[in-house]
Order: sequence, then structure tokens, then C-alpha cells
Amino acid sequence: MSQADFIPLYVRIQRFLREEIESGRLAEGDRTPSEPELAARFDTTRATVARAFQQLVFEGVIVRRPGSGTFVAARPISAPIDLTRVRSFEEQLSAKGASIDYEMIGFSHRAATEGEVETLHLSAKAKVYALDRLRLVGGRRMSLECRIIPDELGRRMTLDMLRTKSIHRILDEDFGLRVHRVEGKIRADLAKPQIAEKLNVKRGSALLIRDYVLFSADRRPLITGESFYRNDFQIDYVVQQQPNGS
Repeated sequence: MSQADFIPLYVRIQRFLREEIESGRLAEGDRTPSEPELAARFDTTRATVARAFQQLVFEGVIVRRPGSGTFVAARPISAPIDLTRVRSFEEQLSAKGASIDYEMIGFSHRAATEGEVETLHLSAKAKVYALDRLRLVGGRRMSLECRIIPDELGRRMTLDMLRTKSIHRILDEDFGLRVHRVEGKIRADLAKPQIAEKLNVKRGSALLIRDYVLFSADRRPLITGESFYRNDFQIDYVVQQQPNGS
């Protein structure tokens, strides 16, 4: 008997599908062989194939669509949390070879809310610019950024800047204001109708949301806002204990 004889059939089916995907024979969005086809190929039952599929669905390798079949899932897009330096979403993904584009939705001038006045240290009757734009990663709508920009900065931003550069790059290259600190939180929510439409997801889909304030080196708050990410975006992180245990 060979070593393969001791490997459960459902594991062998999983390995077969992983190899088909990794080799490129099955690409993102392709339909996988059906349960009957795999059952015949491995001389087993559909229940065994279903068990193999179950784990691959859990891992996000494949997706099952009732009435349509089983398909190779889109690869998740991830950005690591680096606590040693400030990097924008765009810098993180560009470092991994991803192409980033922008689609403008709105850039409006209005009175600041009480919360915005407090967060950005503005005067009571201050004006702000509200920026809404989509980030496209490899042509896919991945993130909606909604930023609140003080009047003194917003009025200097051109549409060409906003269509081609990250906010971090605009602040650094065009205004000489390098982002030195980011304070914020990460939370989860469900996509409301307007957000779902903009990100091209179903209403009620899970979203990852980042709330943040960008600060300059002198602790001046520059911009605040939130970014909404589709659920196929993930954040990678590493936690490491210091050698002295502190």
C-alpha cells in the first residue's frame, strides 16, 4: 500500500482542487468540477466531496452559489498592520504589487459638524471639505474612503490630485505635511444600501471599517474620516513578545 492510501479521500480531493488553482488551471471565478464529477473521478460518494468542499469554503478558497455551482473564490486583498512606521493603504498594497486607482464620488464644501470641530481643532463656524471616493485594486472596487478635510487644506486640493494620489501623498508631496501619527479604531458593520451600491456588494454584507485621524509631526490633526472595506479585504498582523517580557 502507498502512503496515499492512508490519506482520507476528502483530503485528496481538497489537494487536487488546491493544485488546480495554484497551477492556474482553475482561475479566479472559474467553475470547479461538480460533486458528481469529483465523486466519479475519485470513486467515492457525493457526501465525501461535499465534506471536501465544506473546508475549502470555510477557508475562502471556493464559493458555493445555490443553483449555479461551485467557483474559485477571489483571492483576499490584505494590508499588514506595521506599528513601526506610518504607511497608507495604497503604500501597503503597492508594496505587494497591486495597482491602485480612484473613482471620485463627491467633493463638497460645507459647515463642520460639532464632532468635526472637536476632532480637527477647528473654530466653531469652520468649513470643511467632504471627500468620498472609491479605491479600485486591480480594477475591483475594494474600499470607499470618506474623509473630512479642513478648509485650508481642502481648497488647495485639485481634482487631478484626488483622482491620482493617496491622501498621504497629497499631504506629503504637495503640502509638505508628512503624516507622522494615525489614531483610530477598526470595527465591523453591515453594508447599508448606499454603501453597498458604491462597493458593489449586497445590502447587509459584512464590512470592515477604519475610523482614523491623521496627525502631523507637531500633533496637529490634519484629516479625519472613515474607510469602508469589502469583506474580501483582510488585515495581517504579527504580535511578538519583547525579549525581556515587557
